[in-house]
This record gives sequence, structure tokens and C-alpha cells, in this order.
Amino acid sequence: MALSWQILPLPKSARITLALLTLLLAGCTAAPKTFRLSTGSSSGYYYRLGQEIASSAEDTVALDIAVQDSQGSLDNLQQLLDGDIDMALVQLDVAEETMKAGEVSAIAILAQEHIHLIGRQGADPSPQTSATTLLDLGGRTLAIGAPGSGIRVTAEQILGAAGLESPDGIRTNDAGFSDALDLLSQGQVDGAFYVGRLGANERLREAFAATPSLTLLSISPGLVNFLAVQNPGVYQAATIPEGIYGVSPNIPSQPLTTLTTPTVLITRPDVNPNAVRLIAWSIVATAQRYAPFYPELQAGDPSVLLRQGLFFVHPDAANVYENGDPRQAWVRYWENNSDLQAGIFLLLGTSVAGMILQYWRKQRSKHLVNRIYQRMLEVNELLADSPQEALREIEDLSQDNRLQLIVGKLPEEVYAQVQQKTQSFSDQCRSVLAQQRKEKILNTLLLLDDWQATLQTDPQAALSKLGQIKQQYRDMLLANEVDIQAYMELTELTLISVMTLAPEQRRSAELQP
Repeated sequence: MALSWQILPLPKSARITLALLTLLLAGCTAAPKTFRLSTGSSSGYYYRLGQEIASSAEDTVALDIAVQDSQGSLDNLQQLLDGDIDMALVQLDVAEETMKAGEVSAIAILAQEHIHLIGRQGADPSPQTSATTLLDLGGRTLAIGAPGSGIRVTAEQILGAAGLESPDGIRTNDAGFSDALDLLSQGQVDGAFYVGRLGANERLREAFAATPSLTLLSISPGLVNFLAVQNPGVYQAATIPEGIYGVSPNIPSQPLTTLTTPTVLITRPDVNPNAVRLIAWSIVATAQRYAPFYPELQAGDPSVLLRQGLFFVHPDAANVYENGDPRQAWVRYWENNSDLQAGIFLLLGTSVAGMILQYWRKQRSKHLVNRIYQRMLEVNELLADSPQEALREIEDLSQDNRLQLIVGKLPEEVYAQVQQKTQSFSDQCRSVLAQQRKEKILNTLLLLDDWQATLQTDPQAALSKLGQIKQQYRDMLLANEVDIQAYMELTELTLISVMTLAPEQRRSAELQP
């Protein structure tokens, strides 16, 4: 933001006072000497990711991070809530409820974990076919992870959404992942869940090589879309590529639909804010180091990718994504904020009046942001059942934010922060609407296929349904689910089907005695 006037040189006494104030403020928010991070098994990728975080922090901001091993996401989350550690690596779906409650918040997304469903060829109840999707395993035994594991949290979410909760839908086994693979190889269970980085688990690769009957199953697109809409940001549609776990034969033999959930670095609201800023900046400044875990960071903008889709970002981490290196933040703020300049002069002349003014403005902005985020959460409740209404509400909110900016009630930097989130949510609404339109058109084409089949076998019954089909075309046109060109093509296709059959009907009538 360009200044409209020049800053006058400060007298020597004022410069000394300003320097002392800066040192005092910096000392009040000094980061602790050691910051505790809980990860996962010492042989797993969470632990390696934690070591990379520690290395980044030491090299970039001279902050010491003690990396601790653990039992995984749920263990990490509980330790964080108990105050035993300062930050933790977790699956986002594991931490979602505590984030909504305000008990923890995210510093950064550092990876995407794919949900794997491993099965056995011939494990389907029908001996003629092998299971290919989760729904094929209804009534069978699934290993859903040990109690207290992140895998179990994810498995229970998916099974609940699919209507396969135990004991009616499936039988469950509490084996951990490694033991579950052994049971699967021995035929004692019919499937097992695993959540982790795509293609990175050596134990899974070894199991596929040692037991050729093991295979990967897909999660149906309908279930994937349902979970992605119900939990935006927490679950996202994804694909397991062909041959990622082996070739000759390819494992899997074709691309499979599934879901991902992010790996997030989280902390508590009471943790030292300066340390949070420094750690967030160390990750941004060395983002390409994390490309083996999060490939998009190799070429993408880390300030966008590290928080993409997150609703509950720690405010000090968000400040780093917006403004960069926190160690120079006060300099940028001074240069770009005329209110602060006036406040400093006022502070030098009239003690704390300028600081009170700045504090009041920050608090007002904070209340505005909280109110905006609360409204976004309310709109999110509409997304699953009424995405069109959700889109209309979020666009109204975006317009309200714009008006607040114009009248001077919302600072530019705060407006940019909330606008990025409202834009992300608008894109999510449009994606859901597009998916619904595709499903509507697909269902109509399937209805037309069924009608054409009936036209061949029972023309009279088919012709009686013709009015119903034409009305459905008109309803789709009026609801903007198809454009006028698609409407005309569907109508023309129906008429061609009727005209094609008409000569055959006459010949059949002539052949009858």
C-alpha cells in the first residue's frame, strides 16, 4: 500500500525510544528454547516428516525442536490436549472435532494420505467374482485398525457413510495394520484399511509381493462424493494409479477411486505465538524440502498450498502466509500503515494513547473476522443438501465483506484473508453443483436407454412414458441443468428413436394373422 505522505526524520531521542520499545516487544514474545513435537513410529513417515520440520526450524530461525515418536495421530492429539507436547502431526479427520471446538488449530498441511482398502481375490460372497469395491465386502470381516489408531477413525467414518456399521453391515477385527496384512494373507479376514502416503509403505509392498491373492479395492464414486461434500477439506476425491504398488502384474490393475485426508501440523491456542510464527515461516522458507511428502510444493506457491482447504488455521500461522517472515513484520507494518506511524508519534508524546487506539482497531478486526467465519460455518451446513443456496449465501457474504472494506470497517489485509476463504468455499459449492448436474444428466440418459429398450419390447408401454420423459427434459431446461442445445439434442434423440421403431411396428402388425 503506497503512502500518501513522507515520514519525517525522527530526532535522536525518539529513535532511541523506538528502538527500546521494539526490543521490549520482541522480548515479550520470545520463542521458547525447545519446542516439543510428537510424530509417530520411529520407522514411519510421520517421524521422518518431524525430523524435516526440526531441521527447517534449526536452519531457518535457530529454533530447537525435540522430535518424539508416538503411537500415531490419536496418541499425538491426546498428548497435545494434555499439554505434554507443543505441536503434533495428525490426520485431519482425526483432529476435525477438536478444531471445531477451538481446542487445536492447524499450522500447515504437509502431505496427503490416501485411504487404501486391501482385499483378497475370491473374498467376495459370490464364488464367480472377486470383490472390487468396499460395498462388495458387506457381511464379511474387515480389519479396521487398532483401537485408538488414526486408521480406525477413518475406517469408522467411511463404513458409517456406506451404511456398513458393525455388527449389521460387517464383522470387524481390531488388528493393527501389520497384523491385519498377515491375517488377510492367511484368509482370516476379508479386507483391511490403511491410511498413508501413496506408494510409500514398504510393508504393504512386501505383502503384495509375498501374497499374489492380495489386491486393492476401490471406494465407489458415490461414496467418495458424499464424504467429500459432507467434510470439505477433510476428505477429497483421489485416485490410486495403476501399478503404483507393483508391476507384472500391475497392482492395482487399473486406476481406483478413493479419498485422501491431509497430514496437518497442529498446536494449541495457548502455545507461544512467536514460536508458531517462526515454525510456520521455517516451513514456508524451505517448502521444497517437503516435496517428497507433498509433491505440489516442488513448483507451487507454499503460502497457498500449506493452508489450502483448511478452515481452522492458527492466526499466527495465517499471518505468516499473508505477510512472510515474522522477524521483519514490524518493519513492514510500520512502512505500510499510516495509522501505526501516527500512533508511534502519539505514543512518544502522550504515553499509551496510540497503543490503545491500535489495540482497539485490532480487536475490532478480530471480532469482524470471527463473525465472518461463524457465518461461513453456518453456510457450510447447507452445502450437502442445498449447494445452490449455500453458493448464494457465500456470494452474499463476499459482497458484504466488500462493502465493509469500502466503508473502512474492514482493513485490506483482513479483507484479503477472508476473501480467499470465501472464494475457496464458492469454488467448492460450484464443484458440488456441477457434480449434481452431471448425475442428473447421467440419470436421464440411463432413463432414455431404459425407455429405448422398452420401445423395442413393449412399444405401447414405452409410448405412454413419452410425455413423462419430455416433461423431465423441460424441467431440466428450466432448472438450468442443461442448456438449450442439450435440450434440443435430447428431444431429437427421443424422436429419432420413435421414428426408427415405427416401420417395425407396422411390419409386425401386417405379419399378424
